[in-house]
Amino acid sequence: MRVSEIDVINPNSVMECLDILGKNNGDYRLIAGGTDAVVRMKDGKWRPTVWINIKDIDSLRFINMIDNEIHIGPLTTHSDLIKSPVLNKHADLIVEAARQVGATQIQNMGTIGGNMGTASPAGDLIPPLFVLSARLELSSLSGKRIIPIEEFFIGPGKTVMLPNEMITKIIITPQKENEIGIFEKLGPRKAQAISIVNVACSLQMDQNRKCIGGKIAFGSVAPTVIRAKKCEAMLTLADLDENMIENIGEVAWKEVMPISDIRASAIYRRDMAKALLKRGLFRLMKRWEEA
Repeated sequence: MRVSEIDVINPNSVMECLDILGKNNGDYRLIAGGTDAVVRMKDGKWRPTVWINIKDIDSLRFINMIDNEIHIGPLTTHSDLIKSPVLNKHADLIVEAARQVGATQIQNMGTIGGNMGTASPAGDLIPPLFVLSARLELSSLSGKRIIPIEEFFIGPGKTVMLPNEMITKIIITPQKENEIGIFEKLGPRKAQAISIVNVACSLQMDQNRKCIGGKIAFGSVAPTVIRAKKCEAMLTLADLDENMIENIGEVAWKEVMPISDIRASAIYRRDMAKALLKRGLFRLMKRWEEA
């Protein structure tokens, strides 16, 4: 089957899309920017009977601050994230990650919902959403449900989303005034390639420049993005000086669970997870000291 032989349906509204999903036989798939879909179709991995093209449903493209929560529509592009005043002020961790998602053309086409729906363990936006305690609104004809992002992914390319559901909103918690975050990525050609390893880290600091809490999430080191709970527990044990950051890096090496594949060996990924986390923590402490 050639890509051109696959049927495409173009719903004009969320309700029309949900109606189509509610009646399908499980062999329909949503498509928005198509940056992942086209590649996977050419590789013979995604060949649904029908694509449901939701690109023109404008009501799914938004970034709003509502009741001290940031609501993001699934069709919001990476370029939208980068340019958003709300995110630059209250969740710059997302902005930093979006800047590293492909070239400008990919940033203009790729969407945050697509990054979630693809469910790649290497998705660059997923680790930042983990540390920002994101929740996903899933909608169907029977109603809506809210799923914490850590419960959404169940394996490479697999989520808890039912065949009759679609993502209609991503909800994140704004960073506090004493909270700083960082995103680090290793790819064969920097921002132009899929991550070999990536990591997001967010720290809360007190007035004495001591860490009082933090979250760390790694991508491309396990079947899904993971929280590094052992590393997180070490963040508040002592000052984040060179020795402590080195110790946290050693724990990260043991905590991640990568595999070897065509892009990198498991050992290399462990080494890079350690190196990226250390670099990120040093950058965070320097930023805090200069603030």
